[in-house]
Amino acid sequence: MATWFPAAGLCFLSLIAALVLGAAPRQANAAAAIFPPWWDAPRALAAADRAGAVTGIGAQPFIITLTERAPSDATNRSLAAALRAQGAWLVVDPGLAGPCAPPR
Repeated sequence: MATWFPAAGLCFLSLIAALVLGAAPRQANAAAAIFPPWWDAPRALAAADRAGAVTGIGAQPFIITLTERAPSDATNRSLAAALRAQGAWLVVDPGLAGPCAPPR
């Protein structure tokens, strides 16, 4: 094993962490969720709907944009936390989901 593997692995993980943190939703009440790619549209929509109000679906059925429901309907956890609890792999700013949006 080459001696540079650990350093390269650490560099790669740092890059991934920086990308994920930089893609975090700017507003707490709106997000785009990326669910596992093997989930079909009904499963991803049902999971997203349990976390917030669905506002759109991306070009792929496992990418969904949402907003937070009215405060009276919400619990004390954030939209991002609710999406992760429903199985979302990644929660990003909805503006970054632009390339994943369906063509108009």
